[in-house]
Amino acid sequence: MTTEIETTPDTEWYHKLKGKVDKELLHLKDARGVFLLDKIDERTLKYFTNHCINKSWANHLLFGMLVRADKNLDFRTIQNACQTIHPRLTDIFLACNLKRMSDFNVDEHLYTYLKGDIYPEHSNSKRAGLLNLYRTLAYSTKKWMTQKISLNQQTYFEQFLLPMPSFDSRDFSFTKLAKEQSQETRKNETDAIVPFLPKIRAEAHLRWNQMKRLQEAFQKAIEEAKKHSLPLPMEFHYEEPERVGERFYFRLWDKPSFVLHHQEQFPDTVVQSAKDRKATYSEEKNHHFVEFVKAESIHDDNEAEGLWFLELIEEGVLGKWNQNASKEEIEQKRAFLSMWGYGNVNSESNPLPFNSHHKGVITSSTFVSRYKEKAEGILFDVEPFYVACTFGLLAIDILTTTGARINELLQINNTKQCIRVQKLKERLHYSFYAIPKGRDKPEEFYISKQTMEIIQTVSRMLKDHYGGGAIPSVHYSEERKHLFPKPKPYYFQYHNKSFKKNTVYSCIRFLLHGLRFETKAGTPVTVKTHLLRHAFATEAVQRQKMPIDIVAKILHQRDVNITGYYSAPTPSQIAESIGELQDVISSYVDLDDALLRSPKELQQELEEYSQKVGVFNKVLGGTCVTDYICPTKMDCLGCKAKVPQPEQENELLEVIELSKDMEKRFKKMGLEVEERKAKEMQKQAKIELKEIDLIKTYRKEQKHEPVVQYNPFWKSPLA
Repeated sequence: MTTEIETTPDTEWYHKLKGKVDKELLHLKDARGVFLLDKIDERTLKYFTNHCINKSWANHLLFGMLVRADKNLDFRTIQNACQTIHPRLTDIFLACNLKRMSDFNVDEHLYTYLKGDIYPEHSNSKRAGLLNLYRTLAYSTKKWMTQKISLNQQTYFEQFLLPMPSFDSRDFSFTKLAKEQSQETRKNETDAIVPFLPKIRAEAHLRWNQMKRLQEAFQKAIEEAKKHSLPLPMEFHYEEPERVGERFYFRLWDKPSFVLHHQEQFPDTVVQSAKDRKATYSEEKNHHFVEFVKAESIHDDNEAEGLWFLELIEEGVLGKWNQNASKEEIEQKRAFLSMWGYGNVNSESNPLPFNSHHKGVITSSTFVSRYKEKAEGILFDVEPFYVACTFGLLAIDILTTTGARINELLQINNTKQCIRVQKLKERLHYSFYAIPKGRDKPEEFYISKQTMEIIQTVSRMLKDHYGGGAIPSVHYSEERKHLFPKPKPYYFQYHNKSFKKNTVYSCIRFLLHGLRFETKAGTPVTVKTHLLRHAFATEAVQRQKMPIDIVAKILHQRDVNITGYYSAPTPSQIAESIGELQDVISSYVDLDDALLRSPKELQQELEEYSQKVGVFNKVLGGTCVTDYICPTKMDCLGCKAKVPQPEQENELLEVIELSKDMEKRFKKMGLEVEERKAKEMQKQAKIELKEIDLIKTYRKEQKHEPVVQYNPFWKSPLA
């Protein structure tokens, strides 16, 4: 086949691929004449070039990638297919001694792999994922070819179609087993998280407060040293609030002072540079950091705990910890991370849960990373930790109060089109707009005043970081970035670069490290963004009894069946509900009637929720943040669509007293059902009061300003 080529794709990858793959593939265009190669994300092309280029199926994969790019599929979707199919074909070709694609018999060789005759150690999930992605890519590529290009071109490009297998997932048991296992794992993990959502949110606030106190003390120490021309290092200490009851001791260093006080551990040339304050020790390249000396209890002789993140530094698991580590060190660190649920100690890969992949977030400076072992105490940079905690707090607050996806979180930006403030009934109310998954237009997400205050905290931090000016506009970096071609002042950014998912993950893990969550089987569970979304949905449907269709609206999900999966009861909730159901049935429910009720009838009950409350109404104990049909028939106690407000604490206290009186009256009247309702009112009010107590605690500590004491430096053991 010959084609006259007048132009070439604009991407640099054209020249990298030219001569290594079929040239006609490189010149395929869409209906508007745009080269399909120009529509593939560079990250996918980088993976393809580094791993697939010399394989006999390279043209087949590239053809599939081009077709999917023409369909405007997400970068992750395209890359996931490539990263799944390529390594499995590598395995199959090796095990079956195949050399060319013409040797590959899909009904024989792929079938052999899927049946487990080769690589029996591969999981059901891995086999199911391969079959699903392989069939999808093979089918969609052939369909595109028959619909989009001429018969003459079809004859040529047919050679690059992946052969379609005659079998599908119904011919194998692993598909169902893999799906069931995945859902069971997710639900067990959700079960471990759901009861602790208020605790997770509160602990995030308390730890951010603690990090903020350290950051302020650190800045005051720097100002004190500069103001009085004090030589470094300088020791300082301060007391934590009464709840913590500890006193923290630190040393303030800069690069030259650290070298000069550890001269015996540095080469003479480095010591001289530090004395002269030249090269890397010059004023413009200098920076301050701290050494944690010790923590001591104020009120008793109990051993002080210190800062929650210190063991991560001591264990050396921040950032890319596996670089330059010995085999023994790797095994030790993997065992530590596995204990907290990060990766499997028997896995081949090294988990990097605290590697932010972003400059200035968790990542220590080169100097501190290189020389931290020379210090007596624990050496670290304050700012990267403070930055991580601040972003982590905002992420956790939004994820646990709205159930938003991480991609929606990353879209929040400092524009009038995104952040909306409305004044209703003499009160300000807040929301943000983001494009949910599967949509192409923004939708509204309602947030509380507390969330807005955290956004403002992030805004102030960013403005300080950028020298006091406006938050700069940067390009969106994550999935679906084709929807956001223009730079915007995104809140999740640092050093002029917007965040990717891994950066948010690492911030959350860092802020919550040490909180232990386990499944019923004792398996440690780590807090993940999507797990918080599942927990939010489960809590709303199973505990707060919201109709699934309402929860689907809150989660911005089109498919109610998906919401049903997200919100399915956890094992603990099933066990709890069975006990409660048996108690209720024995009291007043006709057993035969209860057993005969169908899902259709249950759905009709949900559709009875026809009253509409209206967003931002002041309700019992807090503020309503839904403008959908009222999920609880205006029974606001315990409703997930309500944000508890400490200012309305008295309302809940009155409810408890009122319900106690109702309980006594109904008991005297012999109305068991009404008596149970009164007890439930007390239970829900007490639950909300506990959450309000947590809010009051971290609000109080947020106002705590530690008195920083400075001491002359004394070189001593850490006694």
